[in-house]
Amino acid sequence: MEITYSRHMDLVYHALAYLKVDNASDCYCPNYISKIAVEKRDFDYDIAPNIELLREYYNRNFQRLAAINFLPFFCDSFDEMKDMLLNFEGFAPDDLQYFINPFVEILDKESAFYFSYWDALHTNSEDMRCALAEQLEISFAKFACVLDYFGQPVQVALSHSITRNGRGCGTEDGFFALAPVRDDFSQVFFTLFHEITHGLTDGLLQDINMEDGSHALSETMVILADYYLVKAITPEDARRYLQWMESPSESAFLSEHRLDQEMNEKLQCLIRLLRE
Repeated sequence: MEITYSRHMDLVYHALAYLKVDNASDCYCPNYISKIAVEKRDFDYDIAPNIELLREYYNRNFQRLAAINFLPFFCDSFDEMKDMLLNFEGFAPDDLQYFINPFVEILDKESAFYFSYWDALHTNSEDMRCALAEQLEISFAKFACVLDYFGQPVQVALSHSITRNGRGCGTEDGFFALAPVRDDFSQVFFTLFHEITHGLTDGLLQDINMEDGSHALSETMVILADYYLVKAITPEDARRYLQWMESPSESAFLSEHRLDQEMNEKLQCLIRLLRE
């Protein structure tokens, strides 16, 4: 399994760590901001107040602007990413004026600090990243039935800057999943597995968005799917999964995460197909 890293993609998640978002995609993280403040003490540009100016517009127009979380997946360089952000057809004209143009300007200015910081962080974490890669290769081999179900490659990336949940996105070439770099293997593996399984369970629903409850339903479905798959394929890891979910027991977990009969039947049918 090839694991990729991208500093221009991480620059976006670095910026999003300063942006308070009113839904589950939120990456705002005071601890991360405090850590970066120490590293930036000799750097003049202050990203925080400039990001704050964009917060209201981003939240009000999240359904369109959420694309900034995923467009970096499709770019091989910082310049290509900026070009894609500025020319993406999914943005409205006002989006460019009130969010995208100033956001790209923020990325330009912040990159003077962040890219050198990222390079050092990436070099210093080499041993940990190599160990993670070996463990991920072994663990995902056990779940080949899930990866093979896509019928196309699953690309995996790790990020030095995304602060909370991972990200997942279907592409023309397969599926792309991203998780934070952590020295806690369970956190990395289950975050990636969660994002990958989303690529399967989301197909059981129609439109998914943050406003009508469908996103919450999609989360319940993937959380249950992950548990059923882990319990069936590597039952020795079921307890680790519950710990990752911060559930004290299976009964508590299943009580908290429930589906109606129709959705549960759809999910169980998918699990059976994956296991065949």
